[in-house]
Amino acid sequence: MIATILKLLGGLARLAVSLIGLFERRRLIDGARARVNLENLQGQINACKIALAAREAVRADVARHPDRLPVDDPFRRD
Repeated sequence: MIATILKLLGGLARLAVSLIGLFERRRLIDGARARVNLENLQGQINACKIALAAREAVRADVARHPDRLPVDDPFRRD
């Protein structure tokens, strides 16, 4: 009787340790995914900042020297 209870408690303890290990691995994997997503988003934000800075530089140059662009420029949007 006591041996059976001890075996049962030992099995429950092994199950608890296994579940804790599983949850710990999931937490680590989720953390790694979040870190990779953050790095990707930061790269996209940096690329957007570079593109916006380039656009503003061209706009400022066009505002300073409007005669540089031909009047019949096929790439103008306005």
